[in-house]
Amino acid sequence: MEPQATISDFLHRIRQLRLYSYILHGIYIVLTYIVSLSLLACLAVLSYEPIIEWAFPIVVIFCIGLAYIIYNYFIKTLTTPFSNDDAALLTELNFPEINNSLINSSQLSRHLNDSHFKNSVSLDLIEELQKRTRKELDKIDPSAVINQNRVIFSRNLFLGVLGSLLLITIFIPELLTKGYERWTTPEKLAQASQKKISNKNQKKPSLSNINYSIESLGLSFYFPSYTGKNPEFIKPADGSIHVLPGTEAIISAKTNSPVMSANLIFSEQDILAMKKENNTSFNSSLLVKEKGFYQFKIKDPMGEERLIPKKYPVTLAKDLSPNIVLFLANPKPVYFNTDKVQLFYEGTDDFGISTVNLVFSINSKTNRTLVKKYKNQDKETKGNYKWSLAQIAINPGDEVSYYLEINDNDNIFGPNKGQSETYSFKIFDSEQEMENLVEMQEELTEKMITLLATGLVKGASLKNQPNNLIGWKQLLTINIDKLIKIVSLTQRIHDRGKTIDQFPQHYLDLLKNITRGLSQIRKSHIKALSDLQSQIHKPSQATLKATSPYSPVNNQMTAHLEKDILFLVKITNKQKLNRAKTLEEELNNLTQALREDLGEPSLEKSSKTSKELKNKINKIQKVLQKLMGQLSRQTKSMPDEFLNPNAFKRLNMGKLSDALKKMQQMVSQGKFKEAMEELKKMEEDLKLLANKIHRADSEKESFLDPETVKTIDNGIKKLDQLQKRQQNLVETTSQMNQKLRQQQSQIFESQINKLFKDLMRDIDSILNIFKKDKNFLANHKTMDQMKNLIEQETETNRKVEKLREATVESSQSKKLDENFKKLNEERKKLSKLTEKKKSLQVDEPQRFKEALPQLQKKYNSLNRLAKLQDLNDFADIFKKVYPDVLRWQYKLRTAINLRDDIAKKLEGDLTQVSKINNSISKKLGSMIRSIKKNYNSSITMDQKKELKKMEKQEYEIRKESQKLSQSFSELGKENPMIPSELSQGMKQTERHMEQAEKNLKEQNISKSIKSENLSLKGLNKTRDLLSNMKNSNGETSQAKRQNSRKLGTGSSPDSRRGGASRMQKERVILPDENQYKAPKEFREEILSAMKKKSPKDYERMIMKYYKDLVQ
Repeated sequence: MEPQATISDFLHRIRQLRLYSYILHGIYIVLTYIVSLSLLACLAVLSYEPIIEWAFPIVVIFCIGLAYIIYNYFIKTLTTPFSNDDAALLTELNFPEINNSLINSSQLSRHLNDSHFKNSVSLDLIEELQKRTRKELDKIDPSAVINQNRVIFSRNLFLGVLGSLLLITIFIPELLTKGYERWTTPEKLAQASQKKISNKNQKKPSLSNINYSIESLGLSFYFPSYTGKNPEFIKPADGSIHVLPGTEAIISAKTNSPVMSANLIFSEQDILAMKKENNTSFNSSLLVKEKGFYQFKIKDPMGEERLIPKKYPVTLAKDLSPNIVLFLANPKPVYFNTDKVQLFYEGTDDFGISTVNLVFSINSKTNRTLVKKYKNQDKETKGNYKWSLAQIAINPGDEVSYYLEINDNDNIFGPNKGQSETYSFKIFDSEQEMENLVEMQEELTEKMITLLATGLVKGASLKNQPNNLIGWKQLLTINIDKLIKIVSLTQRIHDRGKTIDQFPQHYLDLLKNITRGLSQIRKSHIKALSDLQSQIHKPSQATLKATSPYSPVNNQMTAHLEKDILFLVKITNKQKLNRAKTLEEELNNLTQALREDLGEPSLEKSSKTSKELKNKINKIQKVLQKLMGQLSRQTKSMPDEFLNPNAFKRLNMGKLSDALKKMQQMVSQGKFKEAMEELKKMEEDLKLLANKIHRADSEKESFLDPETVKTIDNGIKKLDQLQKRQQNLVETTSQMNQKLRQQQSQIFESQINKLFKDLMRDIDSILNIFKKDKNFLANHKTMDQMKNLIEQETETNRKVEKLREATVESSQSKKLDENFKKLNEERKKLSKLTEKKKSLQVDEPQRFKEALPQLQKKYNSLNRLAKLQDLNDFADIFKKVYPDVLRWQYKLRTAINLRDDIAKKLEGDLTQVSKINNSISKKLGSMIRSIKKNYNSSITMDQKKELKKMEKQEYEIRKESQKLSQSFSELGKENPMIPSELSQGMKQTERHMEQAEKNLKEQNISKSIKSENLSLKGLNKTRDLLSNMKNSNGETSQAKRQNSRKLGTGSSPDSRRGGASRMQKERVILPDENQYKAPKEFREEILSAMKKKSPKDYERMIMKYYKDLVQ
């Protein structure tokens, strides 16, 4: 190491050792100061007790002295600088033999690092000096430089004081404890001094010198009844009270000296008298309702009142708010006003739940309904609630938000509340949705018209250009792209239209047919485009074709679009007209209501405020604006408008709006007569508007053209004829079948009687075997042990499930470990029970024992059918029961580790049952084969000829039905309004006829009857569908139901509006009171039945039926 570095390191160590010496000296001084003063203080207070009065000045003096020592020995030492030069001087002071070489080396070493110092001779001398100094420093120990006398002195002083403390503590053990106690609790010292004074003055006792205090306290808490908590007793107690509001606290106190009486003072305001038990014991009751503190005020034997200064705190525990979680079965953003919302919830509270309410807000108006009320202080609840929207006042388009509110049973300050997460939805507005669909239909019409124009114009130009493959490719590509957009939009309208009652079924049929037809056309376009693509890449050849082969594909599309557009426009206009009629009726009703209000006598009218009348006029204005908007849409250049735009312009709708504004001003000024006159003038314009709308409604074009109506009429006539022929055929076949059955019943009567007697005997034998098995298993010792183990397992499973729920709920609390421990213990019990069950070796017999009642039930059913001699039903049920016995026989044979006695018994019995079942099966099979053989052989030659004739008739009916089905298919192609179910239903009927024809050919009469009845049912269904179409101008019965008005709104326009009355009057005949009188026997049967209760299953169904009717 360089001499310069060695010198620098030596001086640095000197500085560190000096700092360590000063700090250690200061620590010894501080400890000596604290221990010595503590010893002096304890000695002083034990020898001279009044010194306690000077406690504060003594503490101040102690702190000042401590602060001086810390400053002098720590802060001052750390802040006073001590450099390397100071360390060198200190070293030379203790070692004079260095002869100032260390201080010189320290100071001259700076020149070695100075680049401006250029005297090389001087630098060599400095280096030589440092080398000699290093040799001297090697002989010196740095720790010898520091004077340790002060540290040794302070250490010895500390040890001396500490030794004195130990010696005094040995001779006076209570020195520290009593001294500390007297300095910290001066009141006890005062009491002791008072006792001494009283002992000295026993001859003249003075009560004024007694320092009264509470010697012991006892607390009893009686909690509010809603908490369900047991009373709590604390004795001895520290006096602090921390309970729920409403708790009654019984406070028992014992004083250190006899007193005359005592009072309890709460928060220095309320004074409560305490009941005296003896001269030193008192008690009082305090109803805790607010936080504060309480004290005791006593009256001594001399009658002087004294307040004991100690205060005892009273704090309130908090009754936590209950929690509830709401689960939704299937939340939706939109509901119908007749829907039911299924709610599931779980709630908890620390003391008990009172109620659960459903809080819902409709357009910011809040309502409440009770979900469930609790009476048993349940702390947990799980339940569900079906919220019926039909039972609340709700309108289409309303915004609804809701949540569940849970209340606890706090009856002191009122129930605490908690609420679940808030959900919201909107009520479906069919009118708004209908307007949206009309707009979508207009958009669809425009797209279809655009595609039709493209197909007609470009298709005509390319028709005579068969070699213009690029042009056809462009046209087909455009058509394919536009067709997919049209099909998608049509499908969207169809799907949304299904949710609206006002959207009739035949509209949906049209949209469905448009989707199906255009999808097929798009596929043909794609096929043609693929073929065209392959033609483009082939070498060109000379061709003599006059027209393009792709022209028919385009023509098919244009023809389909022309028909679709025509019917779509008709439907759209009818929807607009229906909306205009609805608005006009609403406008008329509001106008009539306003007229009645304005026409009331002046005395009654004066009570009505102008604000109410203005609100009604505002409603009329809003409806009029909607109507004007609906009618203004007719000014667009759309084909087949339902209302003439010129006629609409002559109505002068602006004049109606001006009249309403004028009426508002008159009502505000109280000019009701003038307003009435203005209203009468406005009604004339409204009548004109009503006439225009109803004339347009009466003149609307039918969806069914005359040719289609003619085809429908012919179809109805043809179906009537086919129905009669099919009905005759069914009756003839049924009569023949009945004759054959009668013949068989005479032939086989004795055989059937004998068969069922044998079957009943066999069934009884099987039931007896099962009865013995049931008794054997019930009385067997091992099976009885198995029963007990199963019961224990069920109970343990219930505990495990309960503990599992508790463990999950306590995941954030301290009880988690405890619950886990209990859960593991119950699981161990469960595993032990499982092992015990396995050791019994009766698992499979136990399963057979559980399934035995069901087997007995099935054989009892067979027994009843045997008594009724119902061969077919008996055979059907026996086919299901027979395999069950074989299955159990196989399970018991293949089971492992079975007890021998039980296994032998059950296997033997099941083998016997299987033998009896085999016997029953053979008897049944033989009888059924005999009857079937006899049935076929009993058909005479005349009947066979008749069957052949009926087969021919069925064939003719089928062919005619086939022609009718084809005509319906053609009709559907011509008119998109014709539902596809018409032709599909006829095709299904044809298949039934074909099957009946085949059965007649094979002489299978019973199956033929079934197919014939299905054919007849199909013909009737098709006939009803055609009849409904004809009567409703293309609308199905479903559509008519959907368009029906609500109950009580009527169906005829008011004649005052100018519309023609359409109410058809007819004579109504009321029945005589005895005309439909029920027979006496029938009435007695009803009364008898009413006295008996219905079965439980039927009671549930009946209650559900009436509940659905109400809702």
